[in-house]
Amino acid sequence: MSLYTGAKLFWTNRSALYNLEQQRLIQESIDPSRGDWVLPFFYPPFFAAFLVPLAWLRFSAAFIVMTVINIVLLATTIELLVRRLQLNRQQTYWLVLTTLCNYGVHYGLLEGQTSFIALLLLTLFMLTLRESGFASSGIWSGFLFFKPQLAGIPLLILLSNKKWRALEWAFLTLGLFALISLVGVGADGIKDYLALSAQAAAGDDYLRIEPEGMQNLRALTYFFFPAPWRDAVWWAGTIVLVALIVARSRASEKPNGIFFAEWITIAAALILVSPHLHSHDLTLLIIPFALVLKQVGEAVIPLVALTLVIVGVLPLINTIAYPHLPPLIPIALLLFLGAGFRQNSARSRLSG
Repeated sequence: MSLYTGAKLFWTNRSALYNLEQQRLIQESIDPSRGDWVLPFFYPPFFAAFLVPLAWLRFSAAFIVMTVINIVLLATTIELLVRRLQLNRQQTYWLVLTTLCNYGVHYGLLEGQTSFIALLLLTLFMLTLRESGFASSGIWSGFLFFKPQLAGIPLLILLSNKKWRALEWAFLTLGLFALISLVGVGADGIKDYLALSAQAAAGDDYLRIEPEGMQNLRALTYFFFPAPWRDAVWWAGTIVLVALIVARSRASEKPNGIFFAEWITIAAALILVSPHLHSHDLTLLIIPFALVLKQVGEAVIPLVALTLVIVGVLPLINTIAYPHLPPLIPIALLLFLGAGFRQNSARSRLSG
């Protein structure tokens, strides 16, 4: 509903794009039972411009269109991963099955979320960077600024690998989007967007951000640590994970770029450090799942496949048991990263 709200306001009253009362009035006209609650639109202004065609439809028709688009994006991503990673029939079967068992996929489709756009863009970024398509990888990283919480890590990967051409294209893309935003809503609209984003980042109760209900490192620390300490622990953990991403992405001298095992670690850490990541965003797990299936070889080990299926279902358990259980996905990802670190340390000792 927030996407439709943004599309409507950008089409009819751009200056009020981030006015929560105006957003609430549009949503109330669709669902009068919502009362005073508003599901805020806090995507960047340029993204609202792309959504305008939805405003020409009734909400029900717009939802159907968005659902069809999301299914097409999901199918396109799966096809890209299968073809570009050269997955065999068995690997493809398990990738499709784990996707169907991924709670985030179902949640994203039922809610008409933008997670599938982010999934495709991150997939294209990974594939083009690995295949030395530096200009393309820069453009895809620039497009990811429609969801700023995911855009920082791709830029950091490009910077740490000194991909200057890709960075040029990333900032050119971002500059174009900034221009569209400025023309669309003006300087005051940009200020309103930044103010609303700050409220969301702070977990404003009125916006019902509910960081405790997310599936990232932030949610995990908020569950286990009291208010005076939780943000400090979260930031400390984030710094460690960002350092891990930089270390694993330093592929400048590797002839084939970043290896599959390293991309798995990067994808897992990216999900953990994203400051705003709900269950529907776990469609992003499709990327590390595909890489794991590629990494284990042509004959997929049943235990590995079953583990991926279970991980995809974990957020459903959280949804049913909320708020009594800690977020299970970040725990699973941290255990995976810990096991990988231990394995690498053992290999280093043996080679030494």
